[in-house]
Amino acid sequence: MAYNDSAFCTRCGAHMRETDTFCSKCGATRDISSQQQYRQYGYPEKKSNTLIFLGIMSLAWAVIALGFGLYYIFGVDALLAELSDMLYEYELELSDLGFDLYNFIIIYGAIIAASGALALVTAICCLMRRFYIIALIACLISSFLGLAFFFVGIIGFIVAFVIYKSKGEFTSNNYTL
Repeated sequence: MAYNDSAFCTRCGAHMRETDTFCSKCGATRDISSQQQYRQYGYPEKKSNTLIFLGIMSLAWAVIALGFGLYYIFGVDALLAELSDMLYEYELELSDLGFDLYNFIIIYGAIIAASGALALVTAICCLMRRFYIIALIACLISSFLGLAFFFVGIIGFIVAFVIYKSKGEFTSNNYTL
């Protein structure tokens, strides 16, 4: 019997018969070439860049949302001072607006920052190609919170749909760490 490279275990180097799917010495699964896979299953293994693209999109939103959210939270005094100056030109005061703008800005910033944090979780899961359930749930919640930033939430729901359709590209389709 002629031996070829695929007849040896890629982990320990032990000889494997053509029909072996596991190494009898170390238990590793046999590395099947794409040509053998095509013959066996009728299609070659296909790797898509969809998850990488979604990961980069989610990472971009995470950076933007965290930046704006933290700016609103920690820069609320500066924002209110600037707004007060603008209202002064029209002979108005912040109290004339009829609601507590200070708390509104902080809550708005917290919502945007939370959306960014969840988008970061989505990005990490997509770039690692692991934890499908966590990626999908984090993206859905991030999208819902992203509606506070108007159109971004809609884009987030589209990303969540593509993650849902790309379930097979994740190497681990469960939520365990």
